[in-house]
Amino acid sequence: MDKFSAHPSTNQPPRRFIQVCQYRSCQRFDSEAVLKAFKQHASPELMVAASSCLGQCGSGPTVRVVPDNVWYCRVRPKDADEICEQHINQGKPIKRLLHPRFHPDYNRLMQRLESQTEEV
Repeated sequence: MDKFSAHPSTNQPPRRFIQVCQYRSCQRFDSEAVLKAFKQHASPELMVAASSCLGQCGSGPTVRVVPDNVWYCRVRPKDADEICEQHINQGKPIKRLLHPRFHPDYNRLMQRLESQTEEV
């Protein structure tokens, strides 16, 4: 397991929570189908839930991954598999889907995520 897929002291996968906005503007862009796609990946280590407005109405559907605090925008149902495989399982956020307001610099994001993992 790589350092993103296991807690260093217990060798257990870290728990993550995916929020999928279900407010009106995101619903117009099929956020319900996005939520359904993510729910197929739910497990004891990955909780998936609908969210009220995440405040990014012009960029929906919006998805937030916690505790990483990674925000994705304009997510489509087909993106759920890639986010779960590449980000959740491998610790590599999907650059093309990152919300530019929160993540203008991919390298800086990766450094932050790596330092958070080292602190645990």
